[in-house]
Order: sequence, then structure tokens, then C-alpha cells
Amino acid sequence: MNNKYFPESELVPANVGATSFSHSVLRCLQRANLSAGVILYKRDEELDEPRVHIAFRSGLICAILEFNFRMGRRTVSLAIAKAATLLMAEHGITGQVMIYYQTDALLGFHPEEFACCVTHHGPFVHDFVETFSADETGRAFGDANKALHLFKHQELGLSKVRSSKHMFVLQHSHLQREYLVSRGVDEQRIHAVRPPITLPKSPEILQDEKLRAFVEEAELLVFTAVARLDYFKNVELLVEGGIQARKRGIPLRILVVGDRPEDDVMRERLRAQVPAEHEADFMATAKLSKPQLYALFNQARPNGIFVCSSRYETLGITPLEAALSGVCTLMIDSDRVEARRFFPSAYRFLPSSIGLADVIERMYVSHQGVEHMGKELQRSISADISEEKFERDTLSAWGNFSRVAQRLSGQFPVTEDHVA
Repeated sequence: MNNKYFPESELVPANVGATSFSHSVLRCLQRANLSAGVILYKRDEELDEPRVHIAFRSGLICAILEFNFRMGRRTVSLAIAKAATLLMAEHGITGQVMIYYQTDALLGFHPEEFACCVTHHGPFVHDFVETFSADETGRAFGDANKALHLFKHQELGLSKVRSSKHMFVLQHSHLQREYLVSRGVDEQRIHAVRPPITLPKSPEILQDEKLRAFVEEAELLVFTAVARLDYFKNVELLVEGGIQARKRGIPLRILVVGDRPEDDVMRERLRAQVPAEHEADFMATAKLSKPQLYALFNQARPNGIFVCSSRYETLGITPLEAALSGVCTLMIDSDRVEARRFFPSAYRFLPSSIGLADVIERMYVSHQGVEHMGKELQRSISADISEEKFERDTLSAWGNFSRVAQRLSGQFPVTEDHVA
């Protein structure tokens, strides 16, 4: 994993949404005694050679790999192998192991002597540019240079997955599978897992008093919560749709949660989007830790509508968390957003401000009320998604990967304790 995306604990707000998925994989492997630790890579542009050392983070043994992308492929590959070997030594593991890549950023440097599996969390640049313009691609990935850098290393990783029989994919979305298969990856090496959602047994109280009052005092709350307010999330659509609904006389408040406390640029941009007469009923605040996010869901359940307005989302865990928490949740009706497939048509909206306002209005005037509709949605989605089903899928995939890797190597005995 990227070092900067691995928080000291799950009480710290995640920098990216994929962190949640990665922690679920890690917990699953730990509970099954299949984890030897975590390799955290850290870019350092001052280095000429990679550095690897052992450290403890969040109570886990981690190998910190410092490097930069100017280094040769073989050099970085050897450093990854060294990091894996150090973790194996810490646990006294011998024999065959498998490296799990949270992202494909370093997949092109993977050492050939190890089996591996990968989850492709980041949007594929190649796939994105097929749907969106070059200008939109630059905006989505930061700028043209960043998009080009990511494209280069995604292509390197994809080439490796295509050509290596002991590289596997832990698939978290149909979008991911369709793209990989279209680029020549063998379907037999792709195994799907259902989204990992773990609901707290007893949610916390929302600690921010101003935020709590804003939620409690709303007759109807339309809100969203994201790690990053970037181009992919398309939160402007939520604000536009909410304002459109207010102009129709619906007494709603709009809440946007996202970005770090010190990074207020996008929140200010969204505030500037709100006409003066609606400012008092708009709030934009920094992202929340996972326990506080669930506290928000708990608080908003009686009067809230959570909205996922993303342009492109390879999964979309937060709207699923909201729905499974019993919050009435609306999903943009776009085949570029994976979580859409879990939502019945009544909970989808056409991808426009008018489309969103139409569904908000329909729900507001419904005799059922948003709390009841949230419970109905919760029942519908919970049939497909749970932490237990995720763990069952993950361990089944891991066992399959391990057996294939053992058969291909033909030289290392693989026991249940020595496959991760």
C-alpha cells in the first residue's frame, strides 16, 4: 500500500476510499492467520537507491520501502522482494508466499519469484479516456502529467498480469472485470468478492456540535460524504440538484462532507455555487473518521437522503455503508458507477440536477417518508452484502490462487499458515 494512505488507526479519516477496502482484506487475512505484515511504499525523489526497513504501524509489522519511479525496474523489484523476505523472517515463514497489491501502482515492478494478487482500485486511465475527454481526464487525475504517469504504470502492471500465470486479480467490481478481460487478462485468474461492509454494533454520538445541530434541525437533509472532493465524485451535481429542489419549495438542507480540514479549496468552491438566499441551509465540512461517519448516518437516518453523484466509481463503498445503515440513499443511474447494480430503480436518479431534484421531490411528498424508504433499501441490499460474505469470497479466492501457484511452482509445499 501507499504509505500515505495507511493511517495510524481506523479512527483517522482515510485519505482515499480504497483504504477501507484494504483494511477489510487485511483483517480477513489476519483472522485466518494468513498475514505476514504490510509493505508500505513511500516515494522519495532524493534517493538514488531504494531503502527498506521494518517499522510498527497500527500495531502491525510493516516493511517501509522508500524509492522513486526513476529507479530501474530490476532495482525496485529487488527491493520489494527484500521487503517481503524481511516480513517472512519476522514471522519465521519459509516456502511459498503471495504478495497482495492494494493497487497496481507497483505491479510493473513485481518480483517474478513471488505469486501475487491485485485489486485495481484506481480508475483505469485508458478506460476513463474512452468515456471522457482529454481535458476531463486531466482534471480527474490532477493534471495531464499525472494522468500520463498513472497510465504508464497501469499499462506496465496490466502487461504483467496478462503474461504471468501466477498473478491473480481479487475483483471488487464488474467494471474492473470487464475492462481487464477486454485487455486480454485470463478470466480464470480473476475472482470476485462482494463489498466489505462492517456495521458498528453501537454507533458513536456525532461529536461536532455544529454539524449535529445542522442535521437534527433539518426537516429534510440531502447529503454526501467522500474522502476527496475530486472530479470523480461530481459533488457539484448534488449541490445543483439540492438547490433545484429548494426552488420547488422543498425545505431541505444540503450537507457536503469531504477533504482534509486544512484543504478548504473545493468546499469554498461549492459554497460559492450556492445562491445567497440558500446559504443558511448549506454546510460543507471536512471528512470524518469511520466511527464518526457512522455516527452521521445514525443521526441522519430519520430525515436524511444520502446521494452518490459520482461520474466514475469502480466500487463506491460509502453509499453502500449509508444504505446498509438504514439511510435512504440515492444512486446516480450510470453504468460507470459500480455500486449502482445494488440499488433498485426507485433509488436511482438520472444524471442531471433536474433528475436528482425529481427523485428528491418524489421521496419528500411520499406518504412513506424517507426513514421507511431507508429501511426498505437496507433490507434489499443486506441480502447481498456483509462482512461475512466478503470474508468467505476472499478466502475462497485466496485458496484458489494458492493452489494454482503451488501447482505452477511444483516445488514448495503450501500449508494453510504459509500462503500469505
